[in-house]
Amino acid sequence: MDIQAHWYQAKKTLLCQLLRPFSWLFQLVSILRKHKIQSLAYHSKLPVIVVGNITVGGTGKTPVVQAICSFLQQQGMNPAIVTRGYGGHAAQYPLLIDDTTQAKSCGDEPYMLKRLLPDVPIVVDPKRVEALKFIESNLAQVDVIISDDGLQHYYFARDIEIIVVDGKRTFGNGLCLPAGPLREPIKRLETADIIIFNGGVSHTLKLTHKKLYQMQLKPIYLVNLLTAEKKSISQFKIEFGNSCHAVAGIGNPQRFFKTIQQLGLTVDSHIFPDHYSYTKKDFLFLQNESSIVIMTYKDAVKCQLFAHKSWWYLEIFPMIEDEFFEQLQYKLSLLERGKEGGNHPSRE
Repeated sequence: MDIQAHWYQAKKTLLCQLLRPFSWLFQLVSILRKHKIQSLAYHSKLPVIVVGNITVGGTGKTPVVQAICSFLQQQGMNPAIVTRGYGGHAAQYPLLIDDTTQAKSCGDEPYMLKRLLPDVPIVVDPKRVEALKFIESNLAQVDVIISDDGLQHYYFARDIEIIVVDGKRTFGNGLCLPAGPLREPIKRLETADIIIFNGGVSHTLKLTHKKLYQMQLKPIYLVNLLTAEKKSISQFKIEFGNSCHAVAGIGNPQRFFKTIQQLGLTVDSHIFPDHYSYTKKDFLFLQNESSIVIMTYKDAVKCQLFAHKSWWYLEIFPMIEDEFFEQLQYKLSLLERGKEGGNHPSRE
């Protein structure tokens, strides 16, 4: 049993209890680091929205970023995205993604977002402050910035914080690393502006003056990696049957496998590490080239160069309550435009 399995047991396991003193130390160091960094945080001239989480692993942040950008564009705004670009290795930073940028340079999630949001500038830099400055200096049309992840990256100030929670796993045993999955204590939710539960809201969570919004990731089509042909779920099952290999190299692969099963498919699952870089050899488990493979879009963007015609990815659409977008628009309307930026340690 790996450590993450211990984190999500109904009762705290002996290993987690033994690691608890290290969790207290982690929490103390995190608090001290946060206060030190925040005193020197960079304040952008543009409104900054951070979408992040307080747990290790995937919670659905990237679909939320996608939904926010699409909404802002519908409102006539011009958003840009900044991201660390985990897993990517660019020759130089900041990196403004264009049509020639490869996933190995920018990272799989930024690459995926660029294809979902072709008109939205995406700037990659492990030092997100440099990405913010790049946008301010070079992209005059941008009027709001969304940080994909970076909730604990306190080197830059943020105007709106959105925390995404896995509605199924929630906070595990409620302990901070390494005894539990939390990067920050649950009480950190109290300081966020908006909280989204992906896959159902926890009715046991009590927060003062906080509205919890729901998001569901709705499967839309199965899309062929080679031809981009789209098939409805029912049509796919009629043509190819109910059995498939399911591949996932994401933060919470079990969520993806369960989704595939709920579509009425029998799954032979294959788990890879999050942000994994695939090669042909990783698919030697296939009996032949006609074996059906279904994966996430995040995985698909790294497999297209050696994919077979029987490989598909599941296209999903993030469905968030309308009230969330109303609240986001209201909070944006309260922010001053053209605010003075730069380093202002004393700024509120």
